[in-house]
Amino acid sequence: MNIYSHFKSSFLEIFLKVTKLKIEDTTELKKKFTVELPRDDSHGDISTNISLVLAKHSKLNPRELSKNMKPLIEKLDGVNKVSIEGPGFVNINLENSFWHKQLEIIINLDEKYGESTTFQGKNINVEFVSANPTGPLHVGHVRGAVIGDVLSNILKKVGFNVTKEYYINDAGNQIDILAESVFLRYRELVTKEKIEIPEGYYPGNYLIPIAEGLKTKYRADLLENDDNKRIDLIKDTSIKYILNLIKNDLKLLNIKMDVYSSEKKLVQDLSVQKTIKELENKNLVYFGSLPTPKSINDDWEPKEQTLFKAKLFGDDEDRTMIKSDGSLTYFASDIAYHRDKLIRTKGTLINIWGADHSGYIKRMTSAVKALTDLDNQLEVKVCQMVNLLKDNKPIKMSKRSGNFITLKDIINEVGGDAIRFIMLTRKSDQILDFDFNKVTEKTKDNPVFYVKYAHARICSVLKKANELGYNFEKENFNLKYLNHDIHLKLCKHLSNWPKIIETSAIYKEPHRIAFYLIDLSSIFHSLWSIGREKDELRFFQKDDINRTYAYLNLIKATKIVIASGLKIMSVSAPEEM
Repeated sequence: MNIYSHFKSSFLEIFLKVTKLKIEDTTELKKKFTVELPRDDSHGDISTNISLVLAKHSKLNPRELSKNMKPLIEKLDGVNKVSIEGPGFVNINLENSFWHKQLEIIINLDEKYGESTTFQGKNINVEFVSANPTGPLHVGHVRGAVIGDVLSNILKKVGFNVTKEYYINDAGNQIDILAESVFLRYRELVTKEKIEIPEGYYPGNYLIPIAEGLKTKYRADLLENDDNKRIDLIKDTSIKYILNLIKNDLKLLNIKMDVYSSEKKLVQDLSVQKTIKELENKNLVYFGSLPTPKSINDDWEPKEQTLFKAKLFGDDEDRTMIKSDGSLTYFASDIAYHRDKLIRTKGTLINIWGADHSGYIKRMTSAVKALTDLDNQLEVKVCQMVNLLKDNKPIKMSKRSGNFITLKDIINEVGGDAIRFIMLTRKSDQILDFDFNKVTEKTKDNPVFYVKYAHARICSVLKKANELGYNFEKENFNLKYLNHDIHLKLCKHLSNWPKIIETSAIYKEPHRIAFYLIDLSSIFHSLWSIGREKDELRFFQKDDINRTYAYLNLIKATKIVIASGLKIMSVSAPEEM
């Protein structure tokens, strides 16, 4: 149960009762005020600004409204004390028994604790990674991969039907360059003559196995083939090989896509032309020329082209779909792809993009709005870059230069768990430092170790409890002994888990899960340390079985929530370390 949503509904009912307002649909009203955990412990267990926000709907000022609501709030189950602060904030202290009840709910629901049906039946498509199939995944792709996958897990937790999708950019200039780069490697193997890789081509050694496969299958025949036929064959072979590399790389990170969509297929199926026709029927396409931009880009030319009326939907300027020579722009293919996703998903879309694509967001959201006649059908989350550090020195890399660290390299060195967790220790729009030395440390400064160690410690205690004959299946919950500040602090933090999941889903911010687990683990480790200093807080209380069960149930609930959070992150929850 999300206790904040529970109290929010109760407070709104009280507000309507006090003001005698009759409102059939209170959905929008409920969105306007907050019920949350106060930053300052002296302000109680929960705080709300309902009176400050909704007073305008009554004839009372905020503080008077709060005073009128106070007696009814005091009668709510679990409420111990209500105080009114400042201009009308309502702060509430809850009974210890209320928190004990939440603990019982956690243990009964087990791994289902935190799940909700808030968005039950709604469809959503999360497209992420979508790296060009021109080489294996490197650290620049990893952050978006982890964020997209964990966000998908969170969305499933609150009821969404989620499709995880990878868009294969298998058409366009970069694929031509890939094929030419592979052909040079092939020619080098066949003729045994050393070749120079031209600037702008892909020089990486990962292309050599593709060239070796072509040599084994075709010997020297491709040297004699027609250029177009040869390049088409090499394109298909190279994309298939590299896409398999990418899928294997994602598998190492415990990521499995539901759908792989091909740009080439969209072009071949005339989906792009159909999309342009659909926009033409809406009078959103015209033939004209764009003003000279401040900086010349690939789509601009001083000739008339087929343009999309992007400015009507919030973009900075109209956008080219078909160039004057009749060739399609990348933008035209991208609109067709999003149209295809909308048709298949029958719901909303989320794109996880690198920061280098942030300038593309307005034109894409404007296109989706034009296609659907609806707002907010596409949300784009931007991932900032990742800096690799080792021995306090930055590691530079570039795919075109052939000097880059692959995802596989990183996993081999630090493991998939470390990568997934660390990628979520900053908001996605903040630059992240990935320190190879730090992520392998066994200290509290390494959040991966810190959280997993909390889970392992709890498992060791519960294992000892089982060996001593404690039976959690048959014993009643004896939670009334959990009245120490550290016990209540842990109970309150555990009770916040459903809200963390829900807010992570609403704001599309998976880093909230990592932050929460770090805080939860910190509270548990504090409890562990205090128990070593104070006998009355040790998990096993000699000659006091009821108190022992209370303490054990508290850490059992903690284990459930930590394991649930790590599962969402697809990070292992070890039973011993």
